[in-house]
Formats: sequence, structure tokens, C-alpha cells
Amino acid sequence: MEILPVIAVLFVGVIVGFVNIVSAGGSMLTLPLLIFFGLPSNVANGTNRIAIMVQNVFALYQFQKKGHLNWRLGLLLAIPATIASIYGAEIAVNIAHGTFDTLLATFMIIFVILLIIKPQRYIEGKINPKVSLVLLFLAFILIGIYGGALQAGVGFFIILTLLVLVPRIPMADMHGIKTMVVTIYISVSTFVFIANDLVNWKFAAALSAGSAIGGFMGGKYASVLPDKLLQRILIIAIIFFAVLLFIR
Repeated sequence: MEILPVIAVLFVGVIVGFVNIVSAGGSMLTLPLLIFFGLPSNVANGTNRIAIMVQNVFALYQFQKKGHLNWRLGLLLAIPATIASIYGAEIAVNIAHGTFDTLLATFMIIFVILLIIKPQRYIEGKINPKVSLVLLFLAFILIGIYGGALQAGVGFFIILTLLVLVPRIPMADMHGIKTMVVTIYISVSTFVFIANDLVNWKFAAALSAGSAIGGFMGGKYASVLPDKLLQRILIIAIIFFAVLLFIR
């Protein structure tokens, strides 16, 4: 393997690791990059997950250190997401990216509109807590299937769900929950890709090293940045990655 692709993957890993933690969607950069360097789509998908696991471990340390990990809610939501992610990963072994990328980009634009409109303002306090819990459970089943299948942009689904159904949680805490849930379910579902030999370990090592640095930095700054700034970063990231997908 030539050294230039490895260095490029390492550098992008730093950026992606940071974006994934303070916002979401960094995998929209890594997947096209890995494919550009010759990896089949499903191998790029599996390889990317190794780096996400590593970056999230470093980010979780920072969230825990800053007191932004809601263990009770995070673990509760991780259970349905993890079980569903195994099914999603099984689908992903033979998934085609083209059509799905276009659909994902469309959903991202819709999410931007929802984030600007802030539908939680009209829902807050009007949903029975028990009903909200059921909706959260069902939403994280769908999130688990999607995360297990593609992963890219799953943070958008998680943040939007929390904004609508648990709006009182600060953004930094939401990112902590997002990171915890993804860490748990991806640690399990990635074994489906490993079992099917869909991981390029050389690229995975380079991407993991960069993502670890980016994830550590992201966890540190996501804990101290103002909620409004984090929401703006989220909106900008969604628009940016949606445009990338449409261009592809």
C-alpha cells in the first residue's frame, strides 16, 4: 500500500472524528474517500466502523470527564438500537450505496428544515412521558437498523429524535447520549462485517488513529461549546454533507 493514501486517510480521520462528535455525518467524507482509494462499498462501510468505535471511546472519556454522560438514558436507548443494528448489518453486507445516498441526502435537507422550525417547541410538554418513552424505543429500533446498515449520518437521526422527544436535555448531553448509543451498538454490529471479511485493516488503523485524535478533541469541545453554536454546527454539517451526496 502506498504511503500517500494512508496519510490522506489519517488526516481526514482527524477531521471526521471531530465532526462526528460535535455534530454528525463525518462518515460522509470517509466512505467516498475509502471508495476512491479502491475499496468496495461494503468494505469501506466495514472499515469505517472500526475508526468510529475508536473515536467514540476517546470521546466518551471526555464526555464523562465533563459530566455530560446520561448513563441511564443512554443505556436504555442503546438496548433496542444494538439489537436492531445486527439486523441492519446483515442487510449491509450486500447493500448498494447509490440510491441510498440520494435518499439520505434528501432526508438531511428535511432535517435542516425541522431543526430550523424546531418542532419540539410545539410538542414539548404535550406528550405523555410514557408515550414519549415508547416513541423513543421505536425510534431507536429504526436508528439501530439504519446504523447497522450504513452508519453514515446516523447521528442526525439520534439528535433530531432527542430534540423532539427529550428537548430539555442540553445539546452537550445529547451528543454524549448519541456517542454512547453509537459506541455500544457499533461495537456489536461491526462483528458482522468482520465475520464477512469486509474490513481493510490497514486503512482501518490509519483512520482509527486520526479519528481517535479528532474524537478526543470533539468530546472536549462539545462539552463546553454553547447549545446554539452546536446547533448551528449541526445545521451547517447537514447541508454540507447533503450537497456532497447530491454531487456524488
